[in-house]
Amino acid sequence: MSNSNPNKKGTLGEIAVCKELIQLGYEVFVEFGNHSKIDLIVLDENYKACKVQVKTTESRNEVVEVYSVKNCLNTKYNSIYSTEQIDIFAIYICDKGLVFFVTAKEILKNGKVSKFRLSESKNGQKKYVRYVKDYLNFEKALRDCTPHTQTDYAVGDETVQTTTLILAAGESQSGK
Repeated sequence: MSNSNPNKKGTLGEIAVCKELIQLGYEVFVEFGNHSKIDLIVLDENYKACKVQVKTTESRNEVVEVYSVKNCLNTKYNSIYSTEQIDIFAIYICDKGLVFFVTAKEILKNGKVSKFRLSESKNGQKKYVRYVKDYLNFEKALRDCTPHTQTDYAVGDETVQTTTLILAAGESQSGK
């Protein structure tokens, strides 16, 4: 279903993301109007708020492009998002009826556009390829944007312990 009106297309994306998050058991709050860079506020089980920006797009040749710019009908009001404003981007692929979630940090480190594949590339490239299927889990995106929080949903994730070695002045790590 193609919709040429960007406001209607965006509203359909917000509805799809809200439905997905509500089915997952989250409390979801919607912005009135279109004036802020936050579309949704999502509360986790501990009532911690997460700021979500919804992007609605269509796939092209099995690739989804996500732009890190707030687009307005009047282009002089377009602006770039920041990690202080947004925690997670929720992307609705309207031609596939699919929602996926990426941290703002990951989207914004790629500049103006981030690309995600729906299927394997024809040339077999694997390096630096991101697949939509790896971003379907909202809980994972939530954990990734708050790295010091581990939830019950982390069961099965690999636990990594790190240490920092503090050396005295003039001492090398090998002890020589």
